[in-house]
Amino acid sequence: MNKILVTGATGPQGRPVVEKLIEAGFKVRVLVRDPAKARDLADMGAEVVPGDLDDLSSIAAATEGQDGVFLTLAFFTGTHAQGKNVIEAAAKHGVRRIVWNVAGRIQQQDIGNPAIDKWRPILADLKASGVPFTVLQPTVYMENFLNPAIAREVAETGVLAYPIPESAHTQWISHQDTAAYTLAVFRRGGDDSMVVDVAGPEDLTGAQIAERFGNALGRTIVFRPMPPAEFARTFPEGSDPEPIVRHYTNVFSNPEIMTSDVDHAASLRILPITPLSFEDWVRLYRDAFTKR
Repeated sequence: MNKILVTGATGPQGRPVVEKLIEAGFKVRVLVRDPAKARDLADMGAEVVPGDLDDLSSIAAATEGQDGVFLTLAFFTGTHAQGKNVIEAAAKHGVRRIVWNVAGRIQQQDIGNPAIDKWRPILADLKASGVPFTVLQPTVYMENFLNPAIAREVAETGVLAYPIPESAHTQWISHQDTAAYTLAVFRRGGDDSMVVDVAGPEDLTGAQIAERFGNALGRTIVFRPMPPAEFARTFPEGSDPEPIVRHYTNVFSNPEIMTSDVDHAASLRILPITPLSFEDWVRLYRDAFTKR
C-alpha cells in the first residue's frame, strides 16, 4: 500500500496526516476545494486535486488509482452524505483500506446531537461497502485549547478556560498522535476491519490540565469551567452557536460525555506510536500561550 488519498488535507486534522505519510515515503494525493490553500502541501510532494465531498464525481476521480483513503469530516458541518460519497467512490475503485478519523466516539443510538448522530450510519455504510476499514475514535483534541480566546486568557491572566465541569476527566489526544495512529494503520496492512479507541497517555481533569500548562509555561495556571454560551462566542463570525451550546450544555449535564476510559496500552499494541504528553504538547505551542 503506497498511494493514499487524504480528505480534509488543509484542515487541522488532515494536514498532520499528509505530513506524516509523506515523511514515511507514501505517495499522497489530497482532495481540496481550494488548491491555493494546499500550496505548501504541494511543495512537500503531495499531488493536489480539486474536489468537494458533496460532489461524488470529483471524489470518484480523486479516488481512482489509490490504495488507501483517509476520511475525516467537519464535526459540526460534515454530513452523512459526504461520508457515503467517499465510501462509494472507494468501493468503486477497489481501494484496499479506508481510515476514518471520527473525531469522537460513535454512539449506539441517537443522542439528539446531529454532529454525533451522523456517525453511526456512516459506520453502517463502511460495513456494507466491502472495503477493509479502520475507524479511529479519538477522545478530545488538545488543539481545542488553541482557540484564540482560550489561548489569550492563558497568556494574559494565567487562567485556562474550557466548557467542561470540574468532575469530567478525559484522556486528551493531539492531532499529531491521531496522525501517527493513521500512519500506523496504513503501515500495518491486512484485510481485517476494526474500530479502535485512541487517546493520549494521560487521564486528566481540567485542574490537572492547568497544572500541565503551568509546568510547561513555568508559571501558575488555574482552570475555569467556561459556560457553553461564552465558548460559542469564541468561534468565528457566522458560525452557528446553537449546536455548540447544545453539545457543551449536555456535557455539563452529563460529564460522562467527556469522561473517557480508553485502554491506551491496548491501542498501542494494535497501532504502535510514540505518544505526546499534554505537557510536551503545550511546549510545542508555547508561543500561543505567552503574552507578548
